[in-house]
Amino acid sequence: MKRLYALLSAIMMAAAIAMPSHASSFSPSTAAMQDTLILKLKNEARLLIVVKDVKDMKNLKNQSVDSILLLVEKYADQIEAAGKNGEEVVVTIDKSKANTSEDVNITITQGGQNGTEVIIKEKNRIRITDKVGIDIDHDEENNSTKVKVSVGDDDSTKVKERDEKRYKNRNPKTAYDFQVDLGVANWLNTEEMAGSMVQDIKLRPLASRYVSLNSKWQYRLGGENSPARLITGFTVDFHNYMFDDNITIRNTGERAEFLSPSSINFEKSKLATTSINVPLELGFDFKNRKGKTNFKIGGGGFVGYMLSSHSKEKYSQDGENFKNKSKDDFFLNDFQYGLSGFVGIRSLEFFVKYNLNELFEENKGPQANAIAAGLRIMKF
Repeated sequence: MKRLYALLSAIMMAAAIAMPSHASSFSPSTAAMQDTLILKLKNEARLLIVVKDVKDMKNLKNQSVDSILLLVEKYADQIEAAGKNGEEVVVTIDKSKANTSEDVNITITQGGQNGTEVIIKEKNRIRITDKVGIDIDHDEENNSTKVKVSVGDDDSTKVKERDEKRYKNRNPKTAYDFQVDLGVANWLNTEEMAGSMVQDIKLRPLASRYVSLNSKWQYRLGGENSPARLITGFTVDFHNYMFDDNITIRNTGERAEFLSPSSINFEKSKLATTSINVPLELGFDFKNRKGKTNFKIGGGGFVGYMLSSHSKEKYSQDGENFKNKSKDDFFLNDFQYGLSGFVGIRSLEFFVKYNLNELFEENKGPQANAIAAGLRIMKF
């Protein structure tokens, strides 16, 4: 019996390498066999090892079949008994009969009269891994047994269903993202009003901050492999325009006026706005097999509404510190609309937003269009 176990170990290791897709009962007419090793047992029983080449034979030491041997041990007596009749006991390899990751159809077969195959009535199915399994059938009446070790690249039905479900989860039809954007804000196409006290309004570029809280839904366009996405939702945007050169803003009742008082030296002077927007973008998200983004790009537009605005000043005078905050609309346009875009590599994503609407109402303030750009720092 020890000799039998050793030989079984050798054939199992060879089988795990030799036939990754399908093989039925071994016969001399099999053309695909390149290297064959026949192991003879007592009573003229033979075990056949088939490998693709000598390199695979040398790699046998890297294979582990302890778990398979433990499962086959129960049927060792039937295998040995079949060998006593002087007939060939055949071990075949076939992954296609395995139905689940825990289930393998294990069989032991033996050539019957006139070369016919006798299938045993008792059947046990055990799955070792997704690609390795054993089928065992036993027919006591005909005293025949079949062992089939299934190894191959083709997944079983349930394994395929599981993989398809995993892929659907990696590339779902609908997905939700909560994002936090952090960047800088500025004005473009600036033109001051005629007669304004300040003819050159400057912002501190790095101190002018932009923050956006985004709730977005992504809808896949096309089949399961499609990278196209329709993206919409809503965003809450916060612009902080920090003025340079000791500038501040006032509402004169007729227009928004920018001043630069000589008696005050501002430590901080800003205009802050809050708006809510609805984006509509077309994006392309190219994912790897694990469902992680390799590259994404997209763009579109948005419409929105200005919720609130205020100015804030901080300065010192006569040894005292002052902080002034004034809530006012400053003749800012309530209706917002513009263009947006993004590009990302893996977890790193950049965005840009440009307001096509002018920041101030016509003839109520300087001409300017808001722009924001930065990094999408969080994504859930």
